[in-house]
Amino acid sequence: MKRTIPTLIVLVALGHSTSSEACSIFTAHDDATVLVGNNEDWYGNYKSILWFTPPEDGKYGYVAWGFEELDHFSQGGMNDQGLFWDALATPALPIENCTGTQPFTLTTLEELLQNAATVEEAIEFLEECYYADMLEEAQFMFVDANGDSAIFEGDQIIYPEDGVDYQIGLNFYWSNPSLGNYPDWRLDVLTAMMEDGLELSVDYFAEMADAAHQGVVSYDGLYTRYTTVSVLGSGEFHLYYNLMWDDPIVFDLAEEFELGPHEYEMHDLFYGDSDTDSDTDGDTDTDTDVDTDSDSDAGVDAGVDPGDDGDCGCATAGVVGSSSLLLALMEILSL
Repeated sequence: MKRTIPTLIVLVALGHSTSSEACSIFTAHDDATVLVGNNEDWYGNYKSILWFTPPEDGKYGYVAWGFEELDHFSQGGMNDQGLFWDALATPALPIENCTGTQPFTLTTLEELLQNAATVEEAIEFLEECYYADMLEEAQFMFVDANGDSAIFEGDQIIYPEDGVDYQIGLNFYWSNPSLGNYPDWRLDVLTAMMEDGLELSVDYFAEMADAAHQGVVSYDGLYTRYTTVSVLGSGEFHLYYNLMWDDPIVFDLAEEFELGPHEYEMHDLFYGDSDTDSDTDGDTDTDTDVDTDSDSDAGVDAGVDPGDDGDCGCATAGVVGSSSLLLALMEILSL
């Protein structure tokens, strides 16, 4: 049975959202290559995971990413057709024109990946749902293997300008930036890198992600927890973790689907599970070198492990509520 999301809980979660400038998404393409980068910004004491669902019964296969404490309520993902999505926190903006009748559940966005191959199909799928409560403080960005992209604000859909081969999604409304979170220093940085010396390479997109990252690696602070750079249409994506830009893990969807449905903890992928016990109190690893930026963003560029082991009891700084469902609703509007 699908788990619907009660309106009251949504409103409570929105009222306590603390991350007004969390996450960034950016994409560019030419006739041969479509790339999308995504910084997922949130607090350090959540267990970061990604899970794979192979294609079956006419449904597309996909990968989704998020946090274990949130009942696998995905924060973003990509399917085997090259459709990508992720969410961005925004100021409050009530949605007036939602006419969909299907309930928005904890699995709606994964069902979208199973059924949509393009940006327009994704929007059509979403518009069949009653998303008004979910998107009052968030927006979705979609990108597909054709190079099409769009930011779904709810009442407005923002497409790239004619002749522009890139799009950037941040935490303000392009249709109404005066509502808040604008101007944003990351927009200046990413736009400059898009327009001056752009390379359609994974390494260059990782450089953009680094330039737009937030915070320092810590147990209870907000920072760029992980980054994905996806090569749409190829089934390939690169996962970066804890601001380590030189050592990504590369995934191929077809290879992962051969393993059947499964998931990974990002902590274990990058650190192994031998240090888990030493990290349950939030201390950093003692066997990892730290290289702290001298720039004002003070981002840590080497592998400090803040204890992403899920044993924190979810007593998260800046987050209220103890149930997984409440936390899930908060996260979709914060990441």
